Amino acid sequence: MSKNQILSRPVNKSANSFIQISKNPVSPLIPNPTESALSPSLAPSLRILMVIDQFNIGGTETYTLSLTRELLKKGATVIVAGKKGKLLDHFLGLGCSYYEIDFVLDTYEPDSQNRELYIKFIQSIIAAERIDLVHGHQIPSGSVAITAADRMNIPFVFTVHGTYYDPEFLQLLHQSSTVTCVSPSIQRSLAAKGLDSNLIPNGLDVMEYQPYALFYRRYLRQKLVIPQQAKVILYAGRLSWEKADICEYMIHVTTALRYTDEPNLHLIIAGGGNKQENIIKLVNNHRKVTDHPYLHYVGEVTDMCAYYCISDYIIGTGRIALEAMACERPLLAVGTLGLLGLVKPDLYEKAWDSWFGDHDCPQILSGALLANQIKSMLLLEQQQKSDIVKAGRKFVMDRFHISQTTEKQLSLYDQVIQSKSARNINFL
Repeated sequence: MSKNQILSRPVNKSANSFIQISKNPVSPLIPNPTESALSPSLAPSLRILMVIDQFNIGGTETYTLSLTRELLKKGATVIVAGKKGKLLDHFLGLGCSYYEIDFVLDTYEPDSQNRELYIKFIQSIIAAERIDLVHGHQIPSGSVAITAADRMNIPFVFTVHGTYYDPEFLQLLHQSSTVTCVSPSIQRSLAAKGLDSNLIPNGLDVMEYQPYALFYRRYLRQKLVIPQQAKVILYAGRLSWEKADICEYMIHVTTALRYTDEPNLHLIIAGGGNKQENIIKLVNNHRKVTDHPYLHYVGEVTDMCAYYCISDYIIGTGRIALEAMACERPLLAVGTLGLLGLVKPDLYEKAWDSWFGDHDCPQILSGALLANQIKSMLLLEQQQKSDIVKAGRKFVMDRFHISQTTEKQLSLYDQVIQSKSARNINFL
């Protein structure tokens, strides 16, 4: 199928068509001459197809956005593919070419019925866009993309972001791809399953996430009708599976603490997912018993910095943890595998190793444990808070700066492409 044929395909949501294309070409940016020697030599000629399930708002998706932005800055060309979502406009704003493919249904389940159609479509994208390498991040889209890349004989890189990958998919990765992962605990887990991986941290743009001035915090609180003197906790995360359970704990604990310890305590909940409606019902049920709304569900938001800004404390894990620390907010790390605790310098290595409680954790979460940890956090003196958040931002800048992590990613891309070329030559 030629590029013109692809671009002229009509938009049709009938049973016979599931694909829409939006083309927003951008000229590669000139790399900064102060970057390492790798970027100027490799990135300007590199054409990457970045594939995700859907452009939702979540840790994997926002990392992919940051990586894509940085790759473009370094001169690479990035084409993106996935189902439409709230984060899509941010990718289009970068000037990325975009192909809409409904890898998943509205229920977040894979669209297995059209798997072969999507494989062929990605093959046509690879040909039309002269793709050098495909990078996947999630199972439904990744399993389709890895097959397409294999058929087109080009390299495939897959990033493992969590502990939820089934053995069948991991076996597919073992056969046909280069694997990266985002924490030491994930790397150990993959090694135990016989899968080698490259450890590349989840990078963050520290200029995008930074503290706001006090006057703006006051203004935003006023807009959300949150009292200026309130103590505000933000829980941010995907409202699915264990993270939705954590959110439920937070609602119950916040209500209890208002009656016993902190009458001015408020909770902001940011996120969406397949348990979103259950969370909204629970919020409404709790709010019925008071004339003073203290639970604020804001849904999926793209301006997370504003919500970090108006909050005094953050409950979260993974990428949320990095963002909160970069914005100089005290963080209580609570992840899918348990509660890690208030993140201070003596906990940094454990936090990094376990991805802030998402990939490994010694403490199993309970309502009582969470309540006690929050009460301790609320008792922090101002100087303690200041010392903790200043050290936290430095930790993120030193360990997770997006420019550094993207350089590692580019270096891996270069190795994978050269290795693939050498194998092709030897085969001939």
